[in-house]
Parts: sequence; structure tokens; C-alpha cells
Amino acid sequence: MDSWRNRAFNKVLFRIMRQRLANCTSTLEMRDLILSIDNYGPFISAPKGMDVVPTKLAKIPCDWVDMPSSSGNKIILYFHGGGFCFHSPRIHNAFLARLAGLTKSRGLMVNYRLAPEHPYPAAPDDSFAVYRALLVKGYQPHQIFLAGDSAGGNLALTTMLRLREAKLPQPAGAIMLSPVSDMAVTGESAFKKCKDDPFFDLSTLLLMRNNYIGMRNPCEPDISPFYADLRDLPPSFITVGTEELLMDDGIRLAERMGEAGNDVTIHIAKGVPHVYPLFYQLSESREALKLMASFVNDKFKQAKSMDKKAS
Repeated sequence: MDSWRNRAFNKVLFRIMRQRLANCTSTLEMRDLILSIDNYGPFISAPKGMDVVPTKLAKIPCDWVDMPSSSGNKIILYFHGGGFCFHSPRIHNAFLARLAGLTKSRGLMVNYRLAPEHPYPAAPDDSFAVYRALLVKGYQPHQIFLAGDSAGGNLALTTMLRLREAKLPQPAGAIMLSPVSDMAVTGESAFKKCKDDPFFDLSTLLLMRNNYIGMRNPCEPDISPFYADLRDLPPSFITVGTEELLMDDGIRLAERMGEAGNDVTIHIAKGVPHVYPLFYQLSESREALKLMASFVNDKFKQAKSMDKKAS
């Protein structure tokens, strides 16, 4: 996409998202706003053939998100973004459906409990519980891939860290879109991009953070995985846009994961906003989907091969 197209999209996003979020003084106001945007047709563009069926795992509400090409033996376990405070199901389901279709997988959206009614550790507890429930149901780790955007990227990583500590098998890999990794907000981009980010400003980010963690230390590893011991994690793909406050959350996380000896891929897209792969009208989103699908397919094959050798 030409740079002028990116700028035009960012201006629209700034007007309908950032400016309106900045005027919200409570989580309820933010939820009402996100609901209205979730019903805004140009942002959704749901793929043809998408099928969404509610279910429960470990008593936690989830949605099966399938496409005609979906297979029952591979699952993308998805943790949605929304600052741990809200959910935009139509936008998130559309993205998950596309990724599931390209990887011939079933998507499973986790509708974890939200803050401030259910602050930390409700969200990571629910995420971990759903993964364990899949294992109990007989799904093999090499058949499961974790994915999440923003707050959901945080949950994908904390789930893997909890699995390692519990000595439970890891999934085939993980995808994290603009992950929230540092609740202490020490990345330079949080300040350098504070006027440019078309999605939200720093005060909105801090409001959502405080709803989630309250008075807890933002540097706790289970809250901010950037500060965790990042050894022995599955292959991971991280992508960020250059116009977002959380750019450094993803870049620095990828650096730390690589230094810890993990297989990690970082993709930085120029001129695009926070969680840009959700916006299918962007050519960068479509390109990122292809990259992620290729990554998922490769790691599914590798994990299956390693599982056969181990048995």
C-alpha cells in the first residue's frame, strides 16, 4: 500500500478510535465505544463461509471459529485484545477465521473474564485453563497453536510461561500481534509515538492497565512477561507497526526471547497502527496474514515430526 493510503487509514482510525477513547472516563464508556466500532462494517469485512459456534471449556465461554477448509485436528487457540477490559468479537472472529482458513485449522476464541470486574489474575487463569482443557479432551500439544493480539499477545506468552512452570507440554508455537509485554511502560515508543499512535493515547493505555492490575507491581513476570525468564519457549512470531505506542513492547520482547535461545521471528510493518493485521483492508494486513499462515503451517509440521520421533 502506498504511504498516502496508510496515512488516510490512520487518520480515519484516529478520528473514530483514538479521539473518542480519549474522551472516555470509564470502562463502560470504552466498551460502548468498542461495541459501536465492532459493528462498523468497513472495519469487519468478515470472510465468506465463517461459522461461529459458542461452547465452553473448563466452564469458560469460548467460540469455535471455522472456515470451510478447517480441519478438526489442528487448533489455533486465540486470546483477543482489548486492554483486558473489552472485546470486539466481530473484528477478532473475522481475523481468526482468515488465519484458520489459511492454515486449515479450527479457531477457538477464548472469552476470558474482563477487568475491572475481574482483574488480574482472572484473564491468565482462564487462558491457562482452556489450554489444559484441550489436553484433557485429547488434543495433542503439536496440534495446538497459540495466538493473540495486544493484551491477548500477553496472555499467549504468559500461558506458555505457566505451562513451563507446571511442566506441561507446550503448543507447536505462538503468534503475537502488537503484544503488551511491559506494564511498566518503559519502552521509548510509548513516549515517542504518544502523539502519532492513531489507536490510543498513553492515558487510555494506563487507564486499561490500572483496571487490570490495580495496585500490583507492573513488573511481576506473570503480568509483564518482558521481565520473565524466557527460556525454553515454543517458536514464536511477533509483529508490530511503526506507528504504535507498543512498538517497543514487541521489538524488545523478541530481542529478549532470542537472547534466551528461542526460535523467534519479528516482523515490523512500516506506517501501520496497533494490531494492524486485524484490518484486512490494509495490504500490510494481508501480507502479514500470509507470513503468519506460513509460520503456523511450518511449525505444525515440525512439531508433528518431533512428536513422532519422540514416540
